[in-house]
Amino acid sequence: MARLALVTGLLGALASSALAESPAINTVTAGNTLPAARGGPTGETPADPSSPKGLDGFVSLDRLPLPANPALAEGASVWGATCQNCHGGNKLTGAPKITSRRAWAPRLEKGMAVLVTHATEGFMGPRYTEMPARGGDADLGDAEVARAVAFMVWASGGQDAALAFVDQHQD
Repeated sequence: MARLALVTGLLGALASSALAESPAINTVTAGNTLPAARGGPTGETPADPSSPKGLDGFVSLDRLPLPANPALAEGASVWGATCQNCHGGNKLTGAPKITSRRAWAPRLEKGMAVLVTHATEGFMGPRYTEMPARGGDADLGDAEVARAVAFMVWASGGQDAALAFVDQHQD
């Protein structure tokens, strides 16, 4: 048990260090579009980063294209600040990795309403992996959580579902 705690602590410290060196882009420019992300190892940012397995390595906000839709752009900012730690590819959490169509497809089949409810209220997965309510940040509002979920879906092969959802749930 002590080894597991040590390994978990070291992995958390490494992830925190890597995230601190990876600035999130969250300022809106003219036309309500965000600047393109800087990309991964090749320096290029794909227009659609989703693939069966997702992008290689840990995915941080600066590796993703950012949506022009203002609600999804807000979701990207929330994702970078809260959700990225687990959904960026931390295999210890069991969270579906952003950009992985294979991981997100069965979840998308359940519908956006179910995904948002799980993220808002919390959820225990079939393999006893836990999605904490509001990603563990009790200060996040319902709309912020919903937009972060929509952003993850958008970046993971569900562009149409994400855009339809944010269009239906505008403030």
